[in-house]
Amino acid sequence: MSQSLRLNEVNRTRRRGSLVALPWALLLLSLLTGCPLAENYPDETGPRYSGDHRTAGAVSAEEPSSLTVVTFNLSFAEHVPEAITALTRPPLAGADVILMQEMDAASVDRIARELGLAYVYYPGSVAKDGDDFGNAVLSRWPITADWKINLPHDDPYRQQHRIAVVATLDIRGTPVQAVCVHNATPIVGLGARLDQAETIIDALDGKGPLQIIAGDFNTSDPGSLTQTVKLFSGRGFQWASEGVGDTVDSMIGGLPLDSVFVQGLSVEERGVDRLPAGSDHHPVWVRFAWPP
Repeated sequence: MSQSLRLNEVNRTRRRGSLVALPWALLLLSLLTGCPLAENYPDETGPRYSGDHRTAGAVSAEEPSSLTVVTFNLSFAEHVPEAITALTRPPLAGADVILMQEMDAASVDRIARELGLAYVYYPGSVAKDGDDFGNAVLSRWPITADWKINLPHDDPYRQQHRIAVVATLDIRGTPVQAVCVHNATPIVGLGARLDQAETIIDALDGKGPLQIIAGDFNTSDPGSLTQTVKLFSGRGFQWASEGVGDTVDSMIGGLPLDSVFVQGLSVEERGVDRLPAGSDHHPVWVRFAWPP
């Protein structure tokens, strides 16, 4: 990063009230708190995993009448069978696009194989249990391009890196950008998480009129969801999952962490699947009208 770009990043962070710590200070903090530093994957090109388990004739030759998108944080991919059960029952069954967070490559491939989907997966770091930790896009439609977006503001304790994963879907000749997001936890501050969201929006600028950005935005602290929605709205996105309610069960009650934002598509129906799904996060689903 050039000096001018670095200064711009620092200035933008300061405007939002975030604290930028020096690397040596982060290392000292890690040593004092006993938190080992995370192993990260900052390379924009990988590691990358992909596969296509769609069968011939799985997708109708006719134009679809709707497009269903699901976002689901599977919590370290620890309960894959339960997740598969959830994704094969209403209202999630037959989803066109599934955006998953806290995944490893083997778990993504297993789910895609069971559901007959294509997928792309990039890890952003290694979790405490030693497994890769990243985001996946699974699709009933062809994935024609994909890439990873490195997000700013690593965790100040472990310096864990966060990413977003973008996949271009070909839906009967119409390209749709589907983005799987997993923002940092509130420990980095609201300003840093807004920077992460804006980094994603900036990366998609000019990539086409149909865009879906969804995932775990970690909007658990007071005011953070409102500010995140305000940011997306100001950049031309609709809060497609508005009104679905809390998406995470915790000791302090329900939390609204997971959201879907869209540009160029109209919402028909939305909700949260609150039946057991193998995670503390409940899958969020949105059905969009198609053709757009």
